[in-house]
Amino acid sequence: MSVDRRSLVAGTMAAAAATALNGPAAKALPQRSPGRAGRPDPMAPARLHRRVRELCDFQPRWAGYRAERQAGAWLARRLRDAGLDVEVDRYTFRKWQLDGWRTTLLSAQGRRVLPSFPIWSTAAGRGTAPLVDVGLGTEPELLARDLTGAVAVVTGKALLNVFASYPDTYHRAAELGAVAMVVTSDAPDNLIRPTSSGRNLLDENPIPAFQLGAQDLAAVRAAAGEGGRLRYRLAAEHRDGTTRDVVGHLRGSGELPGTVLVCAHYDAWFTGALDNATGVAGLIGLAEHFAALPRSQRPRDMVFVGVTGHDAGYPHLGLNHFVASRPELMADVDLFVNLDHLAAHGDEHVSGTGLTDMLGLQVDVGVQRPGDEERALFTTRHPALAATFLPHLVAHGLLLTAAVPTIPEVNANGDLEGLVGALGVPSVNLTMATPHYHTVEDTPARIPAGQLARCVRAHRDFLTDAMALPREVLRAGIGF
Repeated sequence: MSVDRRSLVAGTMAAAAATALNGPAAKALPQRSPGRAGRPDPMAPARLHRRVRELCDFQPRWAGYRAERQAGAWLARRLRDAGLDVEVDRYTFRKWQLDGWRTTLLSAQGRRVLPSFPIWSTAAGRGTAPLVDVGLGTEPELLARDLTGAVAVVTGKALLNVFASYPDTYHRAAELGAVAMVVTSDAPDNLIRPTSSGRNLLDENPIPAFQLGAQDLAAVRAAAGEGGRLRYRLAAEHRDGTTRDVVGHLRGSGELPGTVLVCAHYDAWFTGALDNATGVAGLIGLAEHFAALPRSQRPRDMVFVGVTGHDAGYPHLGLNHFVASRPELMADVDLFVNLDHLAAHGDEHVSGTGLTDMLGLQVDVGVQRPGDEERALFTTRHPALAATFLPHLVAHGLLLTAAVPTIPEVNANGDLEGLVGALGVPSVNLTMATPHYHTVEDTPARIPAGQLARCVRAHRDFLTDAMALPREVLRAGIGF
């Protein structure tokens, strides 16, 4: 990047943010070279999609389990092959050892085994108890019913497919005497979508809890109205385990102070193609790209890190260990980029969340529409971030992107960009979530290779420009 261009970017940030979605800023951007002669293009769609498929071969990638360990070793090899200095930072944590579970509905229609998945880290236990429907699980609904010795039945939803509508219901139901809880997150086709409760007390979690498909949850609600019961068993325990951060270092020229930190979590509930093999593929592609450049074109040091336990382990893992164990590095970070959910077919899902099922109405429609999945660009309140990123999103055809400068107060990941943003570090996360994410249907077949490549290239171009901005420009904030 030339000095003139750097000055241009720094001086026109506000104007770029205002006009980005209309296109003229994008038209002014130069085209980046796809790769050096004789080298594979790290941004090639087929290459990035192959990385997605390779990581998805390791599943489920739960923190402390075998597939997660294999995935970490695979990522370390990829970053070393890219030319980075790689360390694998192993550390102990409170692992949830899941050995088995079963849920059986006992109703007037007989006995039926229900497909389910435990809410991660909830307490082991077994029993048979009456079902009590508590609707959406709000405080008035919980107080209106006697939950003593009962299984609380919660009709949940994941808002924008991400934010659970029942963040505190689990602990509140236990406080009111429930012995177990079942809940749905309203994924399509009766799929089960694990989500975290948001307040995970590990060994102190009080009762067993299970996720169900939306249609099965509707059947449980109907049974609750007829005196039905649930037989449940959850065999699990907390114990000390080992997990790892994979950290790749890439030295810069030293022209500018500070470090750029790029992150992707490599764990997953199941196959985890969108969440988060796409982010890891982007991490590797970006590492390969910047490592191939002459050092003079990297004015700052760069660190590429893969972390685990963001899904099955939230909120205790993610970047928590990395941030706590590297205070000097974190004090030097001028820009943090979290790569999470980079590409997917555009899907829409409309349902009654079990409510209309109770009236005998079937409302569960899934539609695949043309074009990209909609994205949100979460940032801290540093204007340089959106102003620098948005023109590249337009240039690479990533439309319908809303800029949301709400980190750390409101963001998708409290243990990733939320954690780093709370330190005052300029942070960004361009993300999306489809109706199938966190389910067994989050597979590589749902990831368009071309869209993934466009998203990674947009990150490449953003990083190239942002990395060259002066520290005082990157860190200039509003509302602090």
